[in-house]
This record gives sequence, C-alpha cells and structure tokens, in this order.
Amino acid sequence: MTLPSLDAPEAALLPVLGPLMLAAMWWDLRRMRIPNWLTGATAALFAPFAFWALGADEVQARALGALAVLAACYAFFFFGRMGGGDAKLLAACALFVRPEDAAGALFLLAFWLGVGLAALMAARAALGGRARGWKALRRGAHFPMGVSIGAAMISYLILRARAPDVPAPFWLWG
Repeated sequence: MTLPSLDAPEAALLPVLGPLMLAAMWWDLRRMRIPNWLTGATAALFAPFAFWALGADEVQARALGALAVLAACYAFFFFGRMGGGDAKLLAACALFVRPEDAAGALFLLAFWLGVGLAALMAARAALGGRARGWKALRRGAHFPMGVSIGAAMISYLILRARAPDVPAPFWLWG
C-alpha cells in the first residue's frame, strides 16, 4: 500500500475521518447529541496529520482558524442558536481545512445545511411525528447540524483529494 501524495494529503484522511463523520451524523440524528469522544477523536487525528503533511506555519494557521471557528460557534451556542456538540465538531473539522479553502468549506457547509433542512422537513412531514428512537425526526426538535457538518467535511475531503492544486472554491465547479 502506498501513501497518497503530499500534494493531496487530505486523501489519506477520508478513510479515517469519513467514518467519524458518519458516526457523528448518526448520533446527531438519533440522539441530538454528538459525543465528546467523537469530537476528541476528530481533533486528535490532527496531530499525526500535521506531523506527516504540514509545516509549522500551516499548523499554526489551521490552529488559529479552528480557534476562531470555536469562538464564533460558542457565541451562537451562548445565544441558543447552536448546540455545544455542533460547535466543538465544527472547530475540530476546521483543523483539516486549508486556510485558503475556508470560503469553499463554508459554501459546502451552507449547501449541506440547506439540503439537510429540506430533507429533515420532508422526513418529518412523511413520518407525521411517528419517528420512534430518532429524536431529530420528531416534530418540534431542533435541527441536527452535525449531519450537515459531517456531510460538508466528507465533501471537502473528496473534492480536495480530487483537485489538490486547484484553489477553492474553483474545485466546486469543475
């Protein structure tokens, strides 16, 4: 087995981060909670990734970006507009986004938030409040943002791995 090229180190992340994102999506739909161990595992993966693929300046830029995301998300959490698990997961995912890709990653998040909201509304309407065991599908439940965060992260890794040298957001269109 050969390691992916350092031109696209994100390709190596998908087999590890992908299942973590899918687990976070499932937990958020099922329980409206994202366990701390999932967020911690996501953040902990940054250390070996940074050692293998990034220089010190890039690590510093990504860490500062993740701290900015965490601060912004906690402002939303403070005012009751975002869950704490969502805030932590989004900050952990920000560690894996290239600083120059921030706008493209935000676009992906916005896209998946829209898709997630439409799908959730359709599922709630179809089930008519009969979703046993799935807290997010009950009428009146909050939006499970972890689903959109996970989908955006998986999409970002796939797009970045397919176009390692194309600046974001241009890889979104071709």
